[in-house]
Amino acid sequence: MSTESEDRFPQNEVLNSLRKERKRVQIFLINGIRLVGTIESFDQYLIMLSTPSGVQGIYKRAISTVQPDTGSRPPQARDRSRDESSSTVITRRRRPSGPGGSGGAGGLGSSGGGTGGSSGTHEG
Repeated sequence: MSTESEDRFPQNEVLNSLRKERKRVQIFLINGIRLVGTIESFDQYLIMLSTPSGVQGIYKRAISTVQPDTGSRPPQARDRSRDESSSTVITRRRRPSGPGGSGGAGGLGSSGGGTGGSSGTHEG
């Protein structure tokens, strides 16, 4: 039965050898997060990773890469994070405050508010 599951999921052989040898691994998720730890167990859908902060369950569908830990990050990841931190600019846009797009106190003038109020009292 074990050969049947290994035929269906060839990554099981690699994961099982990493688990048995208790090697530290780097797991890169598809969103770019890097996790480092040892594989405690795994099944068809999930890998249990033991990290210094505790045991984490990681869905296999969220994993991009699993590799033995080399102790350092790839050069591309370091350079990219340094470039992003030095050139990040945060801007805020003002939302229009009214249906016409005019903002703030400009819509509360004497001509706009007075006309609407007087026509309402004449009708009643």
